Amino acid sequence: MPWKVRFREKDFIGNEGWDPEFEFEVREALTDTEELSGSAEIVIHVKGDSVDDVTVHESPDPDEFPFNGVHGHHRELGEVFLFTGVPDEGEGQMIALYSAKDFGEPPYNNEHFTGDGS
Repeated sequence: MPWKVRFREKDFIGNEGWDPEFEFEVREALTDTEELSGSAEIVIHVKGDSVDDVTVHESPDPDEFPFNGVHGHHRELGEVFLFTGVPDEGEGQMIALYSAKDFGEPPYNNEHFTGDGS
C-alpha cells in the first residue's frame, strides 16, 4: 500500500510492496543512476493495517544502517530512490520512493509523513 512521505525535503510516494520483477524493470530503466555512498535506516511504523508514520535516518557510513540505496530517474516514476537491505526482521526488504504523483495505486494518507519521525 503506497504512502506519502517527505524525504530530503521533497515529497515522494513510498512503497514496500513491489513485485521483484517490477523492481528489476525499474532498476534497468533508471537513468542518471548513482549508488548512494552511505546507508539508511527506514522504520515503517504500522498501526492496525496501515502505515502510521515513517522514520528515516541516513549515515555517511555505508555499514551503519541496514539499507543501501540507488538514486536515479525513471520516465514514469520521476525521481526514484530504491533502498534494499536486511533489517532486524532478518528478511531482505526493498523500499521504493518515487516522485510521480499519478502512478499506480494512490497513497492512502492525505498528509505526508515527515520521514524523520517528527
